[in-house]
Amino acid sequence: MRILLAEDDPSLGATLQSWLQLDGYAVDWVKRGDHAESALRAQSYQCLLLDRGLPGLSGDRLLSSLRASCNDVPVLLITARDALSDRIAGLDLGADDYLVKPFD
Repeated sequence: MRILLAEDDPSLGATLQSWLQLDGYAVDWVKRGDHAESALRAQSYQCLLLDRGLPGLSGDRLLSSLRASCNDVPVLLITARDALSDRIAGLDLGADDYLVKPFD
């Protein structure tokens, strides 16, 4: 399975990439939303792990654009935004699930 990880925190990104690779996944890691958008155009992914607060293009805008273009790649939002209204907004944008940082 090929996963795109869009996370701007260097420590968290490196850790997630390592964990997923240890489990046998192919993981491409980008630190900017516009880079994630380019990667999604160039490569087919089975999953997108998406931070909402990315530089260049926010995770929210990227997700909204993906769903508007009928791209149905499964998206897991990974974010520190933990209010119920944030979770609802993220799912309403088209996320398949929502995971609040920090997580185990």
